[in-house]
Amino acid sequence: MDYRDNKKNQKILEWIFIAFSVMVYPMLKSMYPILPPLFGIAGLVIIYNINKNVIYTISTMFYLIHLDLNLGLPFMLSIFSILIINTFIYPSLKLLIRCKVCLSVILIILIDMFYYINLFIYDLVLDASTIIVDSMLSFYIFIDIIIGMLLW
Repeated sequence: MDYRDNKKNQKILEWIFIAFSVMVYPMLKSMYPILPPLFGIAGLVIIYNINKNVIYTISTMFYLIHLDLNLGLPFMLSIFSILIINTFIYPSLKLLIRCKVCLSVILIILIDMFYYINLFIYDLVLDASTIIVDSMLSFYIFIDIIIGMLLW
């Protein structure tokens, strides 16, 4: 077994993981409410790979669309929130913060907070109840931050 076989096997495992993440995890999230939706991690993947690796960006957008549809959330609100942060906030933060882990943690917090604020505004304007504020929301943000710190 030489180097090319290992590279090929690694690529196959990477595609299996991407397919599992995009297809299966949102369904598991809709069945088990304790699982975090990982909006912050998805936002980081989009922000960091939007100009580098289009496949990661598109698969993460499919993940967010699938999650929105499974959980009954406003369609594409998560993608718009992430793209607004990428356009207006990320370039300034990137110049201001040099530590990669610190930047990741701050971006995760900003993505989560901005998305949940947009959801609250959506609920207020349309008199809907898509999200309930309780301790699970802070648990989701905490898990997002921990995973973000471990990944970068």
